[in-house]
Amino acid sequence: MSAINLSSIVPQPLSTAPTSTPVSTNRKEGFWKEYNSERAPEIQQLGAALKSGNLAEAEQAYNNLVALGNKDLHQANPFVRANRALDFNAIGGALQNGDLAGARKAFADLENTFKKTPSASPTAAPASVGSSNAGGAEASGVNVIA
Repeated sequence: MSAINLSSIVPQPLSTAPTSTPVSTNRKEGFWKEYNSERAPEIQQLGAALKSGNLAEAEQAYNNLVALGNKDLHQANPFVRANRALDFNAIGGALQNGDLAGARKAFADLENTFKKTPSASPTAAPASVGSSNAGGAEASGVNVIA
């Protein structure tokens, strides 16, 4: 009697190795917490300089934020969310033109993106995880692009 080959009947796994390595959530959370803690004082410095009317100090704080974005995010903008990035760019444009009022307005617009808005559903996630000022965290680590 001949042996029966079950491999043609029973499907065999193609490989026992995992197809992808899961990205560590803790590593992402750690990065964003550290990044936000670096960014917050620079944002506060920018706000203080704009409030006091010191354009030179505001430009320096703005440039420090650009450098931080380049270093950590590999982009000239330190914000991931599009609306925050646009507001930040508006600050830079106003500073470049010596427009203190325009820079202050753009900074106020940036600050507003960090304020929580009421949700339509009690189970819906808040629109922003940051604090009520621009020095708050952009992301809690869970929602990276918040």
